[in-house]
Amino acid sequence: MRNRIVILLVALLLPLGLGSTATAEGLDNREATQGIETMRAVYDMRKSDPNVMLAYLRGIATNHENLIKEGVEPDLRMVFIAEAVKFITTDPEPEIAIDHGDTLEEIAKAVDRLDELGVKMEVCAAATRAYGVDNDKVLEPIQPVRSGFIAVMGYQNQGYALVPVY
Repeated sequence: MRNRIVILLVALLLPLGLGSTATAEGLDNREATQGIETMRAVYDMRKSDPNVMLAYLRGIATNHENLIKEGVEPDLRMVFIAEAVKFITTDPEPEIAIDHGDTLEEIAKAVDRLDELGVKMEVCAAATRAYGVDNDKVLEPIQPVRSGFIAVMGYQNQGYALVPVY
């Protein structure tokens, strides 16, 4: 089981560019970002594994930094939906806290870093209710909203590109 998790993490980290910075140094995204002044994207975060979610949160911070390197202003949003809400609380379930305590601390740091970068984050209150997470105990920079689906749809209708993180 542990080997499968390690293989999964490696498979997920390499495409994010976290596997080797040396190979990415000379690369750019000029063609994709040509003529774009501001990149608007909404990340639909639904990860059910806190370790994988942490890798993606770090990857999103790297994306923010890389957009700036491309000369593009990032305007990024993130909506936490489904099981992902269990990992963004100051009061996690005991089993999750025991099994993933260090990872939860790193998730909190990654959320703070994204907040520092200006990434706006929301959490679906329907999901927090379904998974027994108290909205008052959600990590500080993350704002509860009535519906994560409505948030994602709304941002798409405002011109934000959807980035599914399932």
